[in-house]
Amino acid sequence: MSSIHPELHPLKSTLRSIHESLANFRPLALRPPILDSSTEALTNQESEDAQWLQQENIPGLKQLRDSVRLDLEVLERFLNDPDSVNLPPLSTNAPYLIAVWNEVLSAPPSIVSILRSFSFVSGAPQKTIPVKVDVVADSGRQWIRVNTIKNTRILAEFREIDSYLTDSEDEDDSEQGPTLAQTEFDNSVLRMGRSLIAAGRANPIDTATGPKPPSITIRLTRLNPCEPGEDDPRIAQTIECLGAMGIDVELGERAGVEIPAPYVAPQAFALTQLVPTTNINLDLSVLIALVSDLTHAPLPASVEEAHSRFAAPPHPRESKLAHKEQYDGDSKEARALTSQVLQEMLQEMGKGGLFQELHARLLPFLNESRPLQFWTTAEARQRFVRIVTKIGGPGEKRRAEVLFESPNILPAAAEAQFWADSRYPQGFIPLLPVRIYPEETPASEGAPVRAQFFRAMEKTCRDILALETPSATASQKGAERVLYSNNGYRRNPDSERATVTRANARLTAHTVQSMLWGAQHGWTTLTANKTSVKALLREVKAARVAGRLAEEGTQEDETVQKEAAAIWLLDPRSLAEGARERALAQTF
Repeated sequence: MSSIHPELHPLKSTLRSIHESLANFRPLALRPPILDSSTEALTNQESEDAQWLQQENIPGLKQLRDSVRLDLEVLERFLNDPDSVNLPPLSTNAPYLIAVWNEVLSAPPSIVSILRSFSFVSGAPQKTIPVKVDVVADSGRQWIRVNTIKNTRILAEFREIDSYLTDSEDEDDSEQGPTLAQTEFDNSVLRMGRSLIAAGRANPIDTATGPKPPSITIRLTRLNPCEPGEDDPRIAQTIECLGAMGIDVELGERAGVEIPAPYVAPQAFALTQLVPTTNINLDLSVLIALVSDLTHAPLPASVEEAHSRFAAPPHPRESKLAHKEQYDGDSKEARALTSQVLQEMLQEMGKGGLFQELHARLLPFLNESRPLQFWTTAEARQRFVRIVTKIGGPGEKRRAEVLFESPNILPAAAEAQFWADSRYPQGFIPLLPVRIYPEETPASEGAPVRAQFFRAMEKTCRDILALETPSATASQKGAERVLYSNNGYRRNPDSERATVTRANARLTAHTVQSMLWGAQHGWTTLTANKTSVKALLREVKAARVAGRLAEEGTQEDETVQKEAAAIWLLDPRSLAEGARERALAQTF
């Protein structure tokens, strides 16, 4: 069968290879150095749902694979049909698809999207014009368009243009009506170039120096200005005009030696190779978890006992209606705490609860010359103390009292007080005391040598916090809005909820401040706030796309990233002792 239309068989073989490569293709981008020890990661280790830290799939990659599959199926059916020997060669989209795939492999990272349409508004009346871009690369800074037009095709355009010109010359000038003859040099390739330029101007990208249109590359895979017998000078003129527009023109298909092999992302390096640093940076969510009754109290013996631990006994219908607001509030709290204690039970059955996980991960450091130390910010401590004072139970308040260094409590007494009534033995983790950073914001100078992600994380955190700094020229009215609430009463800072940042509504300033300290020192940040971690990753990605990160990282950075975890994610544990005591009291 290979003797039937032999020119199509190489295309079929190449399409099949591309289709197989697309199934496992991952962009060449490092997975963030984040340890995920949450229950979700434990229960979904084999599931794609647990891969939230992996590079997101490139938009358009599935569309490209589907297009390759459809073209491959049509080509195989045609070549497998014995009657096709009597048919003309099949018209196939394979050359275009192959060229796009080669650009995907060769484009500068990171690739933002494939086969994407942009638009611009033109004409009067205004009309929205869609423009296709085959590969959006270099974090959005470069657009690549593939065009497979042949010399024969563009020569046909020229002949048609010539015919219009000849017809107009044959007409009597005094009687000449509308004509299709060109007033300036133009063809389909130039129109495509002008559309790309217009779309780029209408869709600029944010850069460190302001919005700029992306650079544009057009690859003309089958257009040759020096083709014998088809070397019309207007082909070369077309290419020159594209260059004059500011478009980078590449001629011919990419040579095999310049096309990188498809990159298949490793599946299991992150969790097995990442290790915490000997200094651990703690945010507010983990300070709460360290003293929580959920972390220390004996675990329920069954799921039923877990459900009854925080749930008040059923009320008569009249009581529910009379105290609906309080009942609903208690019920929501009970459900949330029950979910957390079930997570703790699952962790114990799997690889350990919070302290078990810390013990297992940090045990190798316990006998090293460098001591294991835990750190947090002054603001995180202040917020922690306010929260525990307001809603903590007796045991939670007792642990909070000795969590930080105190001149009035000896270290041995602090240890005994912290681990009293805990299901873990005293000193299970050398946790005390949690140290406080000396400054509100770490200085950018003098930072140690760190992997690329730590540097990107630090720069992003600083940029977010810079937006929160009040201007020195702020008006008195603006200052009053900070000091007074909407009803005119003076605000009480001790009762204020943490405000979200201007950059991202899912990030609070004190959380970003905590992450900044860890990133600046190159220390692992321990957190139970997955929402904030995801939001920070989005901000890092946005900063990279906008060109705000000076990424001079090399292959050596990959090795460093695989060793030091920048963020270590745990399940949240709320203060629960008060709710457990209330539920127990209502039982009797």
